[in-house]
Amino acid sequence: MSNGGRKESHSCLSCGGGASVFFEMRGVPTRVNFLYATEKSALDCPRGDILLGLCGDCGLVSNVAFDPTLLSYGEGYENPLHCSNVFREYASELAAELIRRFDLHGKTVIEIGCGDGDFLRLLCFRGNNRGVGFDPSYSGPADTNGRIQIIRDYYTEKHAGLKADFIYTRHTLEHVPDPMDLLLPLRRSVAGRGSTPVFIEVPNASHILDHCFVWDVIYEHTSYFTRRSLAVTLETAGFAVLDVSEAFHGQFLTAFARPAPKGRESGRLSRDEGRSADDQSVARFVAGYAETLDQWKGRLGALENAGKKIVIWGAGSKGITFLNSFETGSVVDSVVDVNPRKHGMFVAGTGHRIVPPEHLLDVRPDTVLIVNPVYRDEIDGTLQDLGLRPELVTL
Repeated sequence: MSNGGRKESHSCLSCGGGASVFFEMRGVPTRVNFLYATEKSALDCPRGDILLGLCGDCGLVSNVAFDPTLLSYGEGYENPLHCSNVFREYASELAAELIRRFDLHGKTVIEIGCGDGDFLRLLCFRGNNRGVGFDPSYSGPADTNGRIQIIRDYYTEKHAGLKADFIYTRHTLEHVPDPMDLLLPLRRSVAGRGSTPVFIEVPNASHILDHCFVWDVIYEHTSYFTRRSLAVTLETAGFAVLDVSEAFHGQFLTAFARPAPKGRESGRLSRDEGRSADDQSVARFVAGYAETLDQWKGRLGALENAGKKIVIWGAGSKGITFLNSFETGSVVDSVVDVNPRKHGMFVAGTGHRIVPPEHLLDVRPDTVLIVNPVYRDEIDGTLQDLGLRPELVTL
């Protein structure tokens, strides 16, 4: 992995402007959230390159080297976050807000990229709604009590005729090779129904860039949205953007939109807002990348030399990217995760075994590396319940 500082220009996926490459990571696992059943399959996982480019017109950051043939989202893909009480509380509050704001009672709602359908069930059972979810990685029953239908497929043009009172997608748009492939069929599906609300939730690129959270850069994310680029992308697809806000401690962006009266719009009114801020964020990220890696390389080496037993808590994208950034095979004992479906599986690229929290009673770690500070208190509470008092270090 390296910071390339390259200057090639590519066409922006959102607005068609020029995207200049500012950062590169070579040979990274392409499926960090895929469950590998053996150490060998995890070590032999598909790999690809990340070349991040910034569009000077709209601020979208995208992986211009993305190759869709290296990535699939069928069975074996596992990325739910609701196994954490902290995240469940956030999801519960968000569901309550959406039901209140859009009077979702006895309505039909569509979720694009529904995962295991947990949030869709929350909306439907709380508001007595009917739900339709789309996700090719879904492995549960196709119909839940006649109220929720899950379609094991991508949401594409062939589904644009399916009508709903509310349509949303959470942490899916950043995975789509071209955002317009999702947004344009979505826009056509609400054509002529100008009051139909649309809700989008994505990771916050400004949060990643400003704080140099290099562990959030993964191959599965084709696009990284700032407030400006998310607004322009939605406007370009023909939506009127009502609001774009930060959520979940600044780590997410949420956008509310409706179909624009005149159809497809250029979004030019939003393009100049925040242009200099995006440039500054990119500059901070590039400057801090090498320093961050050097600091952690030294810190891991010091812990190893001191004979400390180290584990990482979090077998999601952050933890897996961290592990693949260093030679961690002999340094990190294991990777802890609260999702039972991950237990006994192996980390893409490094082959670390994923274990439940109770496994730490055997390991007795000296240091626990926490990949996301939002979960620190929750993790500390679990460790105390197990009678463990290791040093907690947040990445």
